[in-house]
Amino acid sequence: MTRRIIQNPKPKYKKRTLKQKRKQYYKKKTKFRKTNITKRKRKRIVKIKEGTKKYNKSIKKINGVNCAPKKPNEINDYTCYSKDSLFELRDLWNARHHDEKIKSNNPRVIHKMLQKYLKSVCDSEKCWLNQNAYFGKISDELKDSFAPLYPTSWLKNKNEWLSSHDIINVMYQYELAYPSFSFIGPSPIDFDKEKVNENGVCVWEELCNFNLGQMLSKGKNQIGIIFNTDPHTKGGEHWISLYIDVPENKILYFDSGGSEMPKEIKHLVNKIILQGSQHKPKVNFEMDTTTGIHHQLENSECGIYSLFFIINMLEENIDKKYLKNNLFRDKYVNQFRDIYYNRPK
Repeated sequence: MTRRIIQNPKPKYKKRTLKQKRKQYYKKKTKFRKTNITKRKRKRIVKIKEGTKKYNKSIKKINGVNCAPKKPNEINDYTCYSKDSLFELRDLWNARHHDEKIKSNNPRVIHKMLQKYLKSVCDSEKCWLNQNAYFGKISDELKDSFAPLYPTSWLKNKNEWLSSHDIINVMYQYELAYPSFSFIGPSPIDFDKEKVNENGVCVWEELCNFNLGQMLSKGKNQIGIIFNTDPHTKGGEHWISLYIDVPENKILYFDSGGSEMPKEIKHLVNKIILQGSQHKPKVNFEMDTTTGIHHQLENSECGIYSLFFIINMLEENIDKKYLKNNLFRDKYVNQFRDIYYNRPK
């Protein structure tokens, strides 16, 4: 009996050669890599052409002059002066000009009348503050109606490093605009070190003896701190900053260069977190940093970066995630020198 041999059926697909297999493998691998790149969040570089309005809600520019910061609902579209400041200017004017008194209680009308009377000597409202012959002695409150002047040395070098004085001039005005905000510094990094030949006195007492409860009792629940990475015995190296937001239970450390938090600041943060946990009602702080995020690539803008960070946290323009996903380069941040300050004549 002859056996019938059943042959295997022909395969539906042709057997792939090694070359074809490799081609298919690399095709899949490339597709996988593209998918991964798409899924991974890329950091967006904020471009100069996007403007600065989004990151500056407090300062209005009137006729080329930057006003001092104010809360958005207190900003006027025609003057840097507040309503109370215009009333004060009116009263000072009336005390010296009995024949040309300004009788109106309307701030806009008062402003128009002062413009009219002073147009022969002033081309801007900031100039009014220099007219002692018309107003007499001008109060410091009136002088604080405008952003501070930047140093004349900036006219030659727009990338000059910010001094402690430059930083204080800006932060002081934000303290006036936001009563719940307190600025500490700018402090050297060895703030808790005892000064030589001064019994028990720290380099920076406000930080060495920081007391969260006392700050809150004064109504200060937003606290900005700027440090220099140099100790008090040296000339200064790099500005970094810390922001404490009690209502949001957040502490955020920011270094425009992306470096890790120094041990001195870590110690301070741990102290504040402990004080928050012991406070009544309890404040459960969440700590975060921008370590590893390199915004700054050059070496001159760290002071402006520190101001930019604290101001935007205070105005609630950005949050920690925004700082991690959007990169602000040196040229972009440099623009804020012409926003936080006025050009000297």
